Amino acid sequence: MEFVSRRQPRTAWIAWLDSWVADVRVQGLTINTIEAWWYEVSHFAIFSRKDHDGILGIDVVAYLGRGVSNAGMRVGRNALASFSRWAVRTKRLSHDFMTDVPRIKRDKHKQLPAPPIARDLGLSSTDWRVRLMVMLAADAGLRRREICQVRTNDVIEDAMGPSLVVHGKGEKDRIVPLTDLLATEIRSRPKGWLFPGEHGHLCPDTVYRLVKQVTGWSPHLFRRRFATDLWHATCDVAEVQALLGHESLATTQQYIFSCTEDNRKAMKSLDRYRYHAYEG
Repeated sequence: MEFVSRRQPRTAWIAWLDSWVADVRVQGLTINTIEAWWYEVSHFAIFSRKDHDGILGIDVVAYLGRGVSNAGMRVGRNALASFSRWAVRTKRLSHDFMTDVPRIKRDKHKQLPAPPIARDLGLSSTDWRVRLMVMLAADAGLRRREICQVRTNDVIEDAMGPSLVVHGKGEKDRIVPLTDLLATEIRSRPKGWLFPGEHGHLCPDTVYRLVKQVTGWSPHLFRRRFATDLWHATCDVAEVQALLGHESLATTQQYIFSCTEDNRKAMKSLDRYRYHAYEG
């Protein structure tokens, strides 16, 4: 049985999931992607309350439309498409239940970062989990999947102060400096998973739900708040890229939100430069 520490679907799904995971493992996918895909398919199995041979496209559409972000829907669709193709290829299913499921376009619009008042709401929550989740997203730039995988011993210390070893996408760890307050909060929790759950650590959907219920904003938009504030503080997009764990600089630029006031300041700087360069 794969990922035994996680909540498992009904027995009828387990053998199929195990065989599918073995197949995608041979394809060379990273363990983080495999676990994320396994979670999506197993969660879909629980959500649909159907056996694998009774799945229809409308069941998938209902699952994808349950209220997650555009990126979350894309991950879910990719996972279920892989599972369905595998089931047809291995003759476990006679039809691809993803045929009638529409493709999900990548969201190319810049999303507004969570406002400072939303961060204040999160930090004043009576639920310690929400406080830490908001701090990890807004003050350290973690993704929700990275948040749920934090262990208390991931906090390290050097001459410069405390940092966190973040277990990022593609099995790529990165080191993110922490504020003293956040480091102390993490170290004060019992050893092990920072956010323990019934089957190991909490799942990313739970992180999303808890933060959204208290603040009205998703963890991803607190991550954008971190990126935007860091950009304004440093004007160093490469530093923002490194701390967010992005491979592409273009992806990082989508996270940085510039408002009209920022653009006006830039234009005034241009005017000053031209005055001194051309007329001074």
